[in-house]
Amino acid sequence: MATVQVRVVEPHVPRRVRCPVCGVWQAFKKAKEHWRTVKAPSLTRPVLLRVRMIYSKGLHRHCDRRGFALPIRGVERYQRATTALIEEGGAGLVEDNATLQRITHRLSRNLNTTGSKSALDRWKRQIAQRDDVPAILQRLEFSGALCLDEFMPRRGSRYTQLAGDAKRLRILSLEPVPAVSGRGVTEAFCRKLDGWGIRPACVIFDLVTTFPRVVSRVWPHAHQPFDHFHVMQWLWHSLRNAPIQFRRSLRGQRWALPREELWELKWGLLKRMDRGGPKEHLLIPEMMEIYADTGVEQVLLFKEELWGIFDGSGSKQEAYAKRDALARERWWRDSWHLSKCVEFLLTEKFDRMVTYLDHPDVPRAGQSETLINVWRQLEAVRRGFKSPQGRLDHLKLFQVTHYLKGWTQN
Repeated sequence: MATVQVRVVEPHVPRRVRCPVCGVWQAFKKAKEHWRTVKAPSLTRPVLLRVRMIYSKGLHRHCDRRGFALPIRGVERYQRATTALIEEGGAGLVEDNATLQRITHRLSRNLNTTGSKSALDRWKRQIAQRDDVPAILQRLEFSGALCLDEFMPRRGSRYTQLAGDAKRLRILSLEPVPAVSGRGVTEAFCRKLDGWGIRPACVIFDLVTTFPRVVSRVWPHAHQPFDHFHVMQWLWHSLRNAPIQFRRSLRGQRWALPREELWELKWGLLKRMDRGGPKEHLLIPEMMEIYADTGVEQVLLFKEELWGIFDGSGSKQEAYAKRDALARERWWRDSWHLSKCVEFLLTEKFDRMVTYLDHPDVPRAGQSETLINVWRQLEAVRRGFKSPQGRLDHLKLFQVTHYLKGWTQN
């Protein structure tokens, strides 16, 4: 195996330099510096050049170039990254969702050069600066259904607010919550979206009470439905715990098999009868016969009532009628978990739960959890983003690459 020879190349720092754009000579004033590692062609053994890049400030006020690298004789071709190299690095990081290390090996193998992590970050920032956020959002053609949510990013100590398109399943914006946050954080985020041209017909959010007040101030004419996923998540949590509590009351060896059966079916009990498979069609009637007049039978009956309210109603009025009819029943009152579900349905929040019944253009679910999972996949590859600016740059490139299929403003 041939040994690798490493050579260090440093430029000569002159007193005066010539701008490559305007051609004006000026006094040298250092702006920044960094190191680049490139491969040099050699017939005997591999040679790596460690090139010290030194930049001079552009002092001429009539020139658009604010800085340029000092030329190094013999290695000029390795000094600057070509457009193809930058595009290849950006496409690998965003379109292929690869790590910095893998992109470095790919550039070394295909383009005979190496890009450090800092260089790849600089290239990604350079590509992201081509397009601004309002232009991207305008090209995304917002559907009018906005979803709002919060999540904790990886490698972050503060929550991040997410805005997405509920119909097109697209991430519109990410905004980290400031370190010193107050009541106006969510409103400021919504007003920024409004300034970018996001004027939603409906805003879908979870059960947090902050969102309705904020949306009413920013978009007073928008519908404000609760996300159906979060509503059912709250109800299903109580319904799942009801048979588990009954399962704990079954003590002794003779109840070992029913305890195991109830544990395996803790989620299968909540499926709709008409959507279950052959296994459920055989088990559910048998379980209703075995567990008659118990908490298990109450859960099986109660979840069908819930499916009838949210899936079987044709209007808000019908949903209210079915809810009130369920509230007048007495068979569920012995169960604490079912009583909490009815109490939840009888609150004023119920009107936001069934908004989609009277407004067909309003989607039932905001899909915010789906968009968060998409972003989690991007974070998992690189163990999160180090800075909010890096997160924003990657989001812009993700939108351009995946949603707009490579569109650029320039």
